[in-house]
Amino acid sequence: MEENSDAALSLIEELHELSLASDGEGQALQAMLSHIVRSFSAQSGSLAVIDRQQPSQLRIVAGIDLPAGVVGQNVVLGTGVLGKVAQSGEPMLINGELKRTGEDSNGPQPQARAQGRPRSAICWPLSIKDRRIGALSMNRVAETDPFVEDDVKRGRSLVTLVALVVDNANLHSEQAERIDRLSQLNEQMRVMNVQLQATQQQLHQSEKMASIGQLAAGVAHEINNPVGYVYSNVGTLQGYVATLLSVVRHLRDKGEGPGPACDLDFLEEDIPQLVTETREGLDRVKKIVNDLKDFSRIDKSDDWEDADLVNGLESTLNIVQNEIKYKANLVKELTPLPCVPCLPTQLNQVFMNLLVNAAQAIENRGTITLRSGFDEVKVWIEVADDGFGMPEDVQARIFEPFFTTKPVGKGTGLGLSVSYSIVQKHNGRIELRSAPGQGTSFRVVLPRTREAQLELESVHG
Repeated sequence: MEENSDAALSLIEELHELSLASDGEGQALQAMLSHIVRSFSAQSGSLAVIDRQQPSQLRIVAGIDLPAGVVGQNVVLGTGVLGKVAQSGEPMLINGELKRTGEDSNGPQPQARAQGRPRSAICWPLSIKDRRIGALSMNRVAETDPFVEDDVKRGRSLVTLVALVVDNANLHSEQAERIDRLSQLNEQMRVMNVQLQATQQQLHQSEKMASIGQLAAGVAHEINNPVGYVYSNVGTLQGYVATLLSVVRHLRDKGEGPGPACDLDFLEEDIPQLVTETREGLDRVKKIVNDLKDFSRIDKSDDWEDADLVNGLESTLNIVQNEIKYKANLVKELTPLPCVPCLPTQLNQVFMNLLVNAAQAIENRGTITLRSGFDEVKVWIEVADDGFGMPEDVQARIFEPFFTTKPVGKGTGLGLSVSYSIVQKHNGRIELRSAPGQGTSFRVVLPRTREAQLELESVHG
């Protein structure tokens, strides 16, 4: 008895070493089956495992001295010796000539060879904690002694090790499939994220251009004013030049008699003023055009740079000035701010939305107050109006896409939603204070450093 126990332990150790040394699941199972068959002095054997794709079937994954084509075949659970043993969970000992008949043709019986028909067979179930794994069978031919119950008992510990190897291989395959599925999902998410970013950028640009379109008449008016007096000044200057040229021609021709009338003192005083006013008008037009061009550009919308938010606010004011000046007095309580890393063109879009909303929230004549400030970790810009304010139910939805309280044609419902997403991209926040009849205040708060922005991004992930 002790010799049998020692032999069994030695065989288990050898099987364990085989499972570690073999390269791949198939080779490990084939090597272990071969070792077990030889150790039991059997001539043939087969190993079948539950098909993970079709749990109602077994798949023969390894075989010793089997007819061609048997390995790889499927056996329906509950049919044949392999199928019955795997389903019942009880080993089966068969002694006597094994015939290939009926439903048992998938068990050890088909393994007839020229040397003689199997006369004895054992089939063990492979299971772990009542969980079916498969079945293992082996056969002896007529020339050898038949299997006995002690062989059945001796094989239990061996097939448990085989079951563990199969289960471990299944777990490894499942893990590999999960990793593959996760990789596919990650790739799909990456593609969707790229598409979402592109869509979001298009949305930002569409909302920006829609805003510019709504402000087009005001911007044209702001440009038309300086262009008007530049045109007038150029007409006056043209008359002055004509007078001076007539004097020059008179002097060149050495004309006799009195020369053309020319108030040189007046021209000497007025021409520099005309030129100065003209330059100021052209500078005003140039600034509006440049501010409008910078505001509408999409090519720099994703370029992070250190920028002065107050300068950005002032630049945006040049574009929306006509929208504001007929509705409200502008009060500036702006503290100079340190430069912060940001996307300046996108933040200017936020400022424009807040300024236009403030003007549209004032029914008659009111006041819009601009404030700024900073501390060690953040900077902020505030746009406040004394308009009609908002009730709590409107405040709860104010940043939702396409939500608007404005009449049809007065807004897209995207301005504050886009502004909110832009500020979120900077890991900042928009603070809202409002009450019916008491006006509204929007405060844009941003981290002062890129490191702080990235730290907030990792926290909120």
